[in-house]
Amino acid sequence: MKAHPPVVRHQAMTAGILVASLLAALAMTFLAPGAFARADDSVSDDGNLTVTVTDGSTPRPTPSVSPSPTGATSGSTSGTGAGSGGTGTSGSTGVGTGGGGTDSGAKPGEVGTAGGVYVSGVNSTAALTPDPLDGLVTVWITVRNASTAPVDATADFWMESLLFGIPLDRVEGVAIAGLQPGESRVVPAQLHGAGQWTLVNAHATVTPPETVDGVALTPLTRDATVFLFPWLLAGLAALIAIAVLVRRALRAAAAARTVEAIA
Repeated sequence: MKAHPPVVRHQAMTAGILVASLLAALAMTFLAPGAFARADDSVSDDGNLTVTVTDGSTPRPTPSVSPSPTGATSGSTSGTGAGSGGTGTSGSTGVGTGGGGTDSGAKPGEVGTAGGVYVSGVNSTAALTPDPLDGLVTVWITVRNASTAPVDATADFWMESLLFGIPLDRVEGVAIAGLQPGESRVVPAQLHGAGQWTLVNAHATVTPPETVDGVALTPLTRDATVFLFPWLLAGLAALIAIAVLVRRALRAAAAARTVEAIA
């Protein structure tokens, strides 16, 4: 019996190697999602979430805030955080307006008001979920009180798809109670519904008291773009690629047998 022609054998071997590689990649995607995702399961989703810290968490440095003559300040920050199967980009912008004086005490990445309430950029992590339409995004900000009086504030978080801007989830009225002068506090929330959108926009608005130290304050809003690994779409694409390669491998094997029979 004669051996298969070298070209046919080479095609069959190449197809077999590609099929094995895709099968291994697919197995890693479904069997080891923990390698891609990290989420803080200890954070509840009851809309009343605060964690007190002493060192003051802030995003990566960006140009510091320069207050305008009218008391309006603006700033932006960017950073990266580990997401599910990728990175969550935490870039945000915000504007705060306060009358009656200025405050130049903003740290890098913060925006604030003349009354001394500062908000960091939005940080985020994304986690895979068994439900392909769910998708969990945990977001958090740091609120700092640079005034001389305790502050009671609230935070609202919401998320929408980057494409078409479809609303996905919202958590309102997260309490920031009794923020003492000089204190920084991390305020987290969990948002669901990122699904297979891959890229979503997350937002946070902090509403401070109407006045602090006699200075009028207005809400501050920060924004971020989050990447969520689309495991269902990736799995379907892998299955289609495997099916195509298996078909090619079978056709190559059939062609080899035909050539052998003729020879």
